[in-house]
Amino acid sequence: MIEKPDLLSVVAEPDGDQVYVHADLSGLKKLRSTIDSMISKLESDECDHDHLRSDDWAGYELTTSMLESEKTNGCTQVHHVKFYAWNPEWKSKHGLCKG
Repeated sequence: MIEKPDLLSVVAEPDGDQVYVHADLSGLKKLRSTIDSMISKLESDECDHDHLRSDDWAGYELTTSMLESEKTNGCTQVHHVKFYAWNPEWKSKHGLCKG
């Protein structure tokens, strides 16, 4: 059974140049689980993606909280994080390679 994390919150600066991740142990374990799953797929040469969403966006993986200073500075809550895992072929095909 997948448990909802107690704290896994992503906050973006108003200009979007920086993001902040707030997490407790359960939140970091959820993030690790997501990444481990994607690594396993890539090790089998499968490209995959995953979504982390807040309750506001019909999910349960992200929580909605930020520091008071982030609120004061106009930061925004991120409600959806989408992870992509690309093998070399698809990375090149989508123009994600340098050079």
